[in-house]
Amino acid sequence: MNRTAGPVARIAADSRPVLVFTVILTIAVALASFALSFASLRDAALWGRVTEPIAFLVPVVIDASVLVYGLVALVLRDRGRSAAWAWTLMFGFTIVSIGANAAHAYDVGPELRTIVGVVLVALAPLSVLTSSHALGSLVVAVRRTTEPENVTDASVAEPEPVAVIEPARVAPAPAVDPEPVAVPEPAPAESPTPAVTPVRPALAARRPRLGRVRPITQDALDLPGLNMARAEA
Repeated sequence: MNRTAGPVARIAADSRPVLVFTVILTIAVALASFALSFASLRDAALWGRVTEPIAFLVPVVIDASVLVYGLVALVLRDRGRSAAWAWTLMFGFTIVSIGANAAHAYDVGPELRTIVGVVLVALAPLSVLTSSHALGSLVVAVRRTTEPENVTDASVAEPEPVAVIEPARVAPAPAVDPEPVAVPEPAPAESPTPAVTPVRPALAARRPRLGRVRPITQDALDLPGLNMARAEA
């Protein structure tokens, strides 16, 4: 009887249990490495004329610096900033620790012991300087200016012209005369009231003078062509 093969259960690489287990193993390796390197670096510190009561500080400075610069490099890379200097310091202190441990295990001569001791002691102030710079790069925010940078390089190629497609021309709409707007006429200015002059009463109309009444004579009654006196005779 054939059985259909189902999906095989596998461990997800990015699951939480795998991540926790990896972190625990990393811490255990770091502690074991520090414990093994501690004794060698402490004895090598005596070659640089460091007193025995404070000789244990030399391995702390060397191995702790490796961890500090490794963490700083990861943080800077996550922020999108350059972490080359942090990686360089981490590898540099790692090489010094490896060399000191190898010199102690090989039991080198007195001249090489003096050189190794001098290098270990001289790295203490350098570690303080670089650790302070690393701390400042993490906790101090960087101001970002919005001003464009001046481009002075003449070799920068100019952008190629882009063809612009003109839109289709549309016939203009007929012009519409705007409606006349009634403008209110200004109110006439009030003219000053003229002074009223007193009117004298009109004098009584004078009667026309009558001329003298002249008596009507016979000559006045005679009409042309008619002689009343002759008619009566």
